[in-house]
Amino acid sequence: MKYSNNPYSVHSTMISSQRNMFLTSSIAISLIGFSDTFKDKQIIYYIKVLGLVIFTISIYIGITASNEFTYYLDNNKNLPDDIPIKSWRRWKYVNYVYTCLLSLIIFILINKKILI
Repeated sequence: MKYSNNPYSVHSTMISSQRNMFLTSSIAISLIGFSDTFKDKQIIYYIKVLGLVIFTISIYIGITASNEFTYYLDNNKNLPDDIPIKSWRRWKYVNYVYTCLLSLIIFILINKKILI
């Protein structure tokens, strides 16, 4: 089976996944931040839990995108010479650092009983 192997498409997908990670975490932060505007305690609780779930999805997006991008680079040794492989490999660290920050935020929110 023939398929297109365009490294620039793979890189664009990685960048798009990062954007999705940043956007979903922003939605989670907004949900948690604005949940206190509701009067019903049960609704506040459910919205904060929804924010936590969205945080988790954001972390999953970041880790999965990094792993898949690394897999592609590791298993495609015949990439063109104009591909900055070393530079592209560093992109995964942006995801890892951001997911660590998100995990830290979740940990702080749970420990301060802000979230649950």
